[in-house]
Amino acid sequence: MNTASPLAPSAPRPVILLVDDTPANLDLLRAMLSPYYDLRIANRGAKALAICASSEPIDLLLLDVMMPEMDGFTVCRALRAQPATRELPIIFLTAKNETEDIVSGFACGANDYITKPFRPPELLLRIKMHLRQRAQQRELETKNTELKEMLHIISHDVRNHFSVLSMALDIITLRPEVGLAKYLPLIATAVRNGIRLTSVVRDLRHVDDNPLALDAVSLPTALAEALLLANSKLIAKKITVTNEVPAAVILAEPHSLTSSVLGNLLDNAIKFSSPGGTIVISATVEAEAVCLSFKDWGIGMPLAVQAHLFDISRSNSRMDTDGQKGSGFGMPLMARLMKRYGGAIEVISRDIATHPDDHGTEFKIWFKRPPHEPVPAPLPLER
Repeated sequence: MNTASPLAPSAPRPVILLVDDTPANLDLLRAMLSPYYDLRIANRGAKALAICASSEPIDLLLLDVMMPEMDGFTVCRALRAQPATRELPIIFLTAKNETEDIVSGFACGANDYITKPFRPPELLLRIKMHLRQRAQQRELETKNTELKEMLHIISHDVRNHFSVLSMALDIITLRPEVGLAKYLPLIATAVRNGIRLTSVVRDLRHVDDNPLALDAVSLPTALAEALLLANSKLIAKKITVTNEVPAAVILAEPHSLTSSVLGNLLDNAIKFSSPGGTIVISATVEAEAVCLSFKDWGIGMPLAVQAHLFDISRSNSRMDTDGQKGSGFGMPLMARLMKRYGGAIEVISRDIATHPDDHGTEFKIWFKRPPHEPVPAPLPLER
């Protein structure tokens, strides 16, 4: 399990792009700003656009108006037309001080307009203000993205629990002779895990404000519940599950995180296993963690899918062995949960198209162990 360095890296300095065709102006700005910021230099508008279009992030732009070939107004309009630079703070720093010039600067999308000669303390304060506003804006964007992710988590996993409930109720309605008692454990498990899931989302949503409350959870018990919920899918595809998890493995996790992760792993293995296939579930107890493995010999994943498998911004939806297409959010959401919890996840997969004789997928998940929990002695495997 990867562990973070005890020494947190210092925050990177903001990067400011200076755009001016006069070397003396650039020298002055460089001397004034370099103690506080990392600087990039452009003496033409086209070069400024190229720097902003590169992969290197720019946090703020100080832009002159009067330049050959392309003036600052044109540069500003071009940046505002691109999604990647639409929110980039732009401050005009120019000798053009007529009212119509200032109006034109704000009209084309500038955040501020400072005329030369300028007062250095004022410029420094304005730069600091715009950088702070941009940081606050990014924080709001991040929180908004997290809320969307949590909505996906709820809709993805709760839907599975409601599907189980719907299936059980349909069977009881269509075949009353079977009796309610046979399906009560399945119904109770689906309801219990659905309720716990809301607690997981709530706790992970506020993890930055409060430390997660970790409970001791029996991995074999959580796995038994996940297998019970997935039983109808396993039967439908005639898939055999080999359970090699030792009987005395305890995890430390917030509420039913384990249930959510196990459900996603099992659902994924079933989807991409061929009918009559096998899924092997095993666990290794380490000093501070439990490594859980889900291994199948299904169709595997192409390298292009693996590269973005855990990227929440990209849906990796693809056809399973039944010809059904899922949402593609299951794996990114599971990885998101594990990251917020402080665990780890990795995947090893071989695509059937490139490995026709040796294909399949193995997911490894590292859960925390309760403090001071002894490592259990090796036990006979359950099969």
